[in-house]
Amino acid sequence: MASAKGRSLEFVRAVFREFYRRSASLINPPPRPEMREYGYWPFDGEMVRHIALGSADEVRAAVARASPLHAYRSAAYYRYPAAPMNEKEWLGADLIFDIDADHLDPPCAGRHEYQLCSTHGLVEEAGNGCPSCGQPLRTLEWVCEGCISGARAEAARLVAILMDELGAEEGEIEVGFSGNRGYHVVVYSEAFRGLDQIARRAIVSYLLCEGLVPSLVGLPGGAGKRGRPSVKGLPPPTFQLPGLKGRIERRIYALLQNPKLLPQKLLEKYGGIIEQLSSSWIEEPDWAAAPAGLWAKLVEVAIRMESIKIDPVVTADIHRLLRLSGTLNGKTGLLACRIPVGELEDTDPLEVSAALPKDRRVRVRVLYCPAFRLGGMEFDEVPEPRSMELPLYAATYLILRGAAELEGVSS
Repeated sequence: MASAKGRSLEFVRAVFREFYRRSASLINPPPRPEMREYGYWPFDGEMVRHIALGSADEVRAAVARASPLHAYRSAAYYRYPAAPMNEKEWLGADLIFDIDADHLDPPCAGRHEYQLCSTHGLVEEAGNGCPSCGQPLRTLEWVCEGCISGARAEAARLVAILMDELGAEEGEIEVGFSGNRGYHVVVYSEAFRGLDQIARRAIVSYLLCEGLVPSLVGLPGGAGKRGRPSVKGLPPPTFQLPGLKGRIERRIYALLQNPKLLPQKLLEKYGGIIEQLSSSWIEEPDWAAAPAGLWAKLVEVAIRMESIKIDPVVTADIHRLLRLSGTLNGKTGLLACRIPVGELEDTDPLEVSAALPKDRRVRVRVLYCPAFRLGGMEFDEVPEPRSMELPLYAATYLILRGAAELEGVSS
């Protein structure tokens, strides 16, 4: 007899197969699909890649035929996409970015990992196994709305910088929710397509604010005489400058207006001065209005906050495979879906990505899950194992997360 885990996986495989049979039209192949490499993870076995497909329709048909756990396409353009890597003949690559909630260090970080026993559910103090029965535990990695909201805000900041500072046009930018806990941003532009790994790493450094020497861009910081910060000779802030310098100056002003965001040690040392600056600095912005040491610390905090939390490895990799838009994410059963740039901040990804049927019910045994919202519905916390009926999309989500096991299909 198949295990509960095995039956659950077979159920999900059938759900994916039915989805692609009915909804292959949702798949969004990239521009110039015939020059891309494609790959996928099947429900069992190793990754399959180095696949070439001649058109968007062929891409949709191939995914529907494979009905994989995960489907990918290359950011790169190749002359021979089906050849081994050293024979593909690289012709360029889209500029890509990955923003994952894990990179953001949100306030809820560290609260979303749970240890579960398949019999007793949540285990508060995990050792080598369940304290009640001794069987091995499984790890449930949860993603809350706060994580997703943080990733969305970061993606919006990235898009603004790409357009305002790096010259990308809105029509060249594709933003997509990954179907799990982050966003992908792709720039389809001739201006970036031929960049090598070194040039892409330079873009990463700019976005991360790596190696920024404040004094070289007209900001307080660095060492002056006797190793102390200096503001002598620096032009006063204007708050209107484009680029990174302007962003940092505006961030400093925002911090002065909301000092609770500053480190406690800084408030203890400069609290009175900061209070004065919060009301006067916008009218007469001048670095000479406060000690250089304060400005150096404020610049340091502002630089850290202006750093865009992208995955540097993804952007620098000119051969990277990324999730194919319009396919299901095998970790959640949610759709990796495009979101128009102008609608990014107002689109709820946890609603639009719930593409599996809402009117079909499935009985599952939920081991444990926090309260969550998905597909326009709210679901209560399940503190201990129990059998319950859920919409297909929610049941699939919990099964793939590792929080539930299949019991039966109701209707």
